[in-house]
Amino acid sequence: MARALTWAGGEHEFELRLEHLRALQDKCDAGPEWILARLSTKQWMVDDVIQPIRLGLEGGGMEKETARRLVQKYVEDRPLTLSVLTAQAILMMALYGDPDDQPGELEAGAKKTRTRSRAASGNSTASTSGQE
Repeated sequence: MARALTWAGGEHEFELRLEHLRALQDKCDAGPEWILARLSTKQWMVDDVIQPIRLGLEGGGMEKETARRLVQKYVEDRPLTLSVLTAQAILMMALYGDPDDQPGELEAGAKKTRTRSRAASGNSTASTSGQE
């Protein structure tokens, strides 16, 4: 699922699907988790920063040429360290999901129902009490 991030003076949709992750690992000669580790530990290579952003824009629905031009203007033509956090965020969304969409959380306005185990409600037979 594409996620909007504020980048390059506006909000843009980013998504790295499996096909983009494969392209990323081919371009960076490393798996996505390893690229993320390099970004996180300041041991990144140039394409570790550039490619997640470019491929993420394409995965979010942007035309390849438009994504290439934006990345050139806002990543390649500026100090790369300014784009490291953006590349990390895009990779983390692809690998770990959206932090705002966690499993088990309720939809807005939904009521939480309480569930009780049978033992807590008194409907369970005592299996370890020695009674038969």
